[in-house]
Amino acid sequence: MQSEEKVPAGYTAERVGFFTDAVFAIAMTLLVIDIPKPEGGPEFDVDEVGRAEAARNLLHFLYEQIPSFSAYLLAFYILWIVWRQHHQLLDRVARMSPRLIRLHFPLLLLTGLLPYATTVYDHNTLNPAAAGLFTVAVAALLLLRSGIQGQALRDGLLHADVDLATYRREARISRIVAWYFLATVLFCWFTPWLTILWFGAPVLGAVLSRRAQPTGD
Repeated sequence: MQSEEKVPAGYTAERVGFFTDAVFAIAMTLLVIDIPKPEGGPEFDVDEVGRAEAARNLLHFLYEQIPSFSAYLLAFYILWIVWRQHHQLLDRVARMSPRLIRLHFPLLLLTGLLPYATTVYDHNTLNPAAAGLFTVAVAALLLLRSGIQGQALRDGLLHADVDLATYRREARISRIVAWYFLATVLFCWFTPWLTILWFGAPVLGAVLSRRAQPTGD
């Protein structure tokens, strides 16, 4: 455990947190940019085709974008979970270590890559390579976040009041979810069903977290 001490220059957790928040915010915003939008053609113009027909055409267009919205929702939720857990981690550490700083480079690199991987999958949902790219990108992001969690413990950076049993339990659940997501790459050939497995990752994490909660008397 780190006692309260002067933090060396360049190792304050707050500055790392601020920069990480910015990268995550940009990545989460970029996810929505490549979802196809109606271009305002005559089929959507009330004056051209009438109110009812324009509404039907727009609803049909939006229905065709369901895979895009599903990919957006999943990627946004994954980034939200990683950001939220990272936020909790930085609230528990007294300072950063050189190894912890270095691990943030690939973490943020993959965070910035995820909108691209999401767009590739969104535009090629039946392509196993596109599904594989998205799966590996998300799994690597989750594994890196789990690695940062473990590194903070190994480097003795946690505040003295952190419950180590709870921390280790959370780290174990984090690793399980990350390896579960990576395992779904084996099913990339069956892309129509892969989304169900992907959405199962946060569900698995929630179930394991609930089961790991200590029961009261």
